[in-house]
Amino acid sequence: MNLKESMKKKIISAYTASVDKHESEIVNSVLEYENFEVEQNAKPQKTSNIGIIVGSIVRYSGGHTSILRLGTGLSKNGKTVTYISFKNQSLEKMQEAAKGNLPSVEGKFAKLQDVSLETYDIIIATSWQSVYYARRFEAYKMYFVQDYEPYFFKLNERYLLAKKTYELGLHIVSLGKWNIEQIKRLGSVNVKYKTDYIDFPYEPSEYICYERNYDKYIGKKDISIAVYSKEDGKRIPNMLQIILKKATKELQSMGISLEIYFFGFDKKTKIQIGKNLGKLNRKEMIELYKKVDFGMVASMTNISLVPYEMLATGLPIIEFIEGSFASFFPSGAATLVDFNYKMLCDELVKCITVNNIVKNQIQLAQKYLETLSWEHSCRQFIDILEEL
Repeated sequence: MNLKESMKKKIISAYTASVDKHESEIVNSVLEYENFEVEQNAKPQKTSNIGIIVGSIVRYSGGHTSILRLGTGLSKNGKTVTYISFKNQSLEKMQEAAKGNLPSVEGKFAKLQDVSLETYDIIIATSWQSVYYARRFEAYKMYFVQDYEPYFFKLNERYLLAKKTYELGLHIVSLGKWNIEQIKRLGSVNVKYKTDYIDFPYEPSEYICYERNYDKYIGKKDISIAVYSKEDGKRIPNMLQIILKKATKELQSMGISLEIYFFGFDKKTKIQIGKNLGKLNRKEMIELYKKVDFGMVASMTNISLVPYEMLATGLPIIEFIEGSFASFFPSGAATLVDFNYKMLCDELVKCITVNNIVKNQIQLAQKYLETLSWEHSCRQFIDILEEL
């Protein structure tokens, strides 16, 4: 074995040991008080004091922003809301990150070790790990499900523990129907457990539909695309780059150039094609949407806010047939493609040769978006609470 191979083996071994240690630490922490008994979850006498269990609050996180919007909506409807962290993050850092995601955030912030387990009427888990901490409280337990989290892992202990959270008797409230469909399809939930959903919302007051001349798409020879992706596999980062690399070459042979801007990656991540803009704040994203001709998102699990943002600003989007987009938007609201780069090329060519395709997509999408808001979705959540 030469020096290079020896070093490679040592690096792989060290990485594997690090991953194993990290997984062991997570498993040990969530199972410290766990016995996997199903919750009886007796209905609460009141629903005024609500604790929301979170990990570390991270800036530029759509999932954390949705949690904060829900908590703020509950607060505006007269509930006392506390965001309770089970992670080693200071209150100052929690508040700073929360305000960075949602400047108008309402609610208190607390550490798990500093709160009484008997203080709250309702405890809301927000992730698979948080379920195991929520179960320690003497309260009615709900589970705000934003994605089917077992998909985030290989078949390992975290996969099994994430899947188990749907079987422990918490009252599941899903962000959109898709999560509940996955939970039931994959056999994780007994029908006797209560499940509800609220519409996947966006905040219309924060997005302006910018004037865009869709007639000028006809005959375009230079096409620009803003592509949202992340390093984790559910956003198919490697597949996206390969598909776009092949599509770029194919379109060049037709005399069409493709300019690609990736965002969502770490700025240091090396990509195979296009430009990596890194993580963008809302203002930077909107400026990007105004600049390009199409947006592209791979919503392979539960949909994110990004397609909503793009369509709200008038940007036509490309999504994947294999993903969840069609479970949320009406048919015809976007260009849908599969993993075959030739289909992407064909659909792009169609958009620049057939009149009104992108214009009709945007009109249809925006008509649907008019029915959505966080105020509406929070009202749905309040209605669920009032039915308890």
